[in-house]
Amino acid sequence: MASGIVVDQDVEIPMRDGTVLRADVWRVPGEARPAIVYRTPYDKAATRMDPLPPDRCVRAGYAAVVQDTRGRFASDGEWDTGMWATEARDTHDTVEWVAVQDWCDGAVGMSGMSYLGIVQWLGAMLKPPHLRAIAPAMTTSAAHDPLATGGAVRLSHLAGWLGFMAVDWMRRQTAKGRGHGFSSLLRYLNSPQEQLRRLPLGRILDVPDSPLSLGAMVERGHTYGPDIRTTDVTVPTLSLTGWFDIYNGPSIALHDELARRDPGGHRLVIGPWGHSGTLPQYQGELNFGLTAAGEYGPVAERVLDFFDTHLKGVERAAEPVSYFMMGANEWRTAGTWPPEESAAGLWYLREGGRLALYPPQDDEPADTYTYDPDDPSPTHGGRVLALGELVGGPLNQRHLEERADTVVYTGPELAVAIEAVGHVTASLCFASTAPDTDIVVKLTDVFPDGRSILVCDGALRTRYREGFDSEKPLTPSVPERCTVDLGHTAWRFEAGHRLRLLVTSSNFPHLDRNMNTGRRPGQDTQGVVAHQSVFHDAARPSLLRLPVLGRRQPGEDGG
Repeated sequence: MASGIVVDQDVEIPMRDGTVLRADVWRVPGEARPAIVYRTPYDKAATRMDPLPPDRCVRAGYAAVVQDTRGRFASDGEWDTGMWATEARDTHDTVEWVAVQDWCDGAVGMSGMSYLGIVQWLGAMLKPPHLRAIAPAMTTSAAHDPLATGGAVRLSHLAGWLGFMAVDWMRRQTAKGRGHGFSSLLRYLNSPQEQLRRLPLGRILDVPDSPLSLGAMVERGHTYGPDIRTTDVTVPTLSLTGWFDIYNGPSIALHDELARRDPGGHRLVIGPWGHSGTLPQYQGELNFGLTAAGEYGPVAERVLDFFDTHLKGVERAAEPVSYFMMGANEWRTAGTWPPEESAAGLWYLREGGRLALYPPQDDEPADTYTYDPDDPSPTHGGRVLALGELVGGPLNQRHLEERADTVVYTGPELAVAIEAVGHVTASLCFASTAPDTDIVVKLTDVFPDGRSILVCDGALRTRYREGFDSEKPLTPSVPERCTVDLGHTAWRFEAGHRLRLLVTSSNFPHLDRNMNTGRRPGQDTQGVVAHQSVFHDAARPSLLRLPVLGRRQPGEDGG
């Protein structure tokens, strides 16, 4: 620890209802400084807070306050999933308590990722008078989260998070003499993959009278996420996310809402990371170089510059957007996201498994495959939460391409490198024999050695093909236009590489299996087989929209 830094442990912070929350305060004695607040449900003594850990805050001229949220670890009170209104009030009260301490000069900012970022948004909506700026990393909202999954359930994510949260909850229950009924939790913690196959979904974590019910979260559907209204946020923000973050799309959407109202007033940082408290330079089976790491790259400096501007009044010129270009392995800046020079190129699905730069001119037979919920395509890489047994990031998809329930489309060898930067979508003309099923699409980079490395992926639960405010069953075997959101990326496809698109109907256990019955998620105990068709003829084209940097876009001239 740096010389002169002291850490006051378990400092009591009273909330408006009398509940006491406890925090560790990192500071230099005798100095009143701006303060950075972190509020965590994951144990203040153990939470990683890259790219700006508390000791780095103090070395940069701040005090740091790391608090256990209500009902977690050292703090009093009761914890529950989705207690977002309570977290908003607790955030407001914590900021205002910090602001009047003798070691704080009255200016307060907030930092942290995931749950730590969500509570920043919620607290900022209540407008604490002394809150000057927030830096939420890797966050989501009820309005934007469905796009990231296409309306499917984040099965491994929710179960893994609940299992992770259960450890402290079980400790507290045991201390109160209620240490019983934990068998399903223990089964999940010991064997997550096996438990995730249980049906109906509510059986996976079925602890009576607990806040740890997966079934209850599934029943709440899209409403279990926080209701973040950026129109109520008036402080400057710095949003941070990763290309392989589960909240890649929602994080960027929240920033975009603010940036459109106040151009240049909010910042965005996107690196080659998954959803984690650490920001390493490697993801999946690729290493993007030392500057990609939160610890060694320029990320911490960008966050500190942001706080220096808004908490200390030190103006530093900075472009609003900083993003990491994978493949080129370098940081770049832009005035907007996506950069103004990015424009959509079109790649068309064609007969014979081709991905072409020109559309079909006549009839082509549809491609078909069969999806059986009892044999789902397994999750391998991508935007996943690694709390169970999954590994995320850019992994080789070759073994999945060989499955009978997958159709594959491959582009020509690239004569020159292209840089895909922005929001990727796939528009498919699709039919199924089921009233409801899933479409999963993956974009990969095929290396000269044959590896097919995942770039980005997405899904659509077809009942939501016209939006998440309504549900509409498919007419069996009648083709309809379905758009799959693959999120955002910045990826350089080198000369000699090929683009590839995979289409299938499952990504399990990252997403729950669609049982093809049309019933509500979590109700089925068995599924039915669905026969799927992907059309790509002149009247019903299917295509990939890939934003590319540069004046000439793929597909502009048909070659």
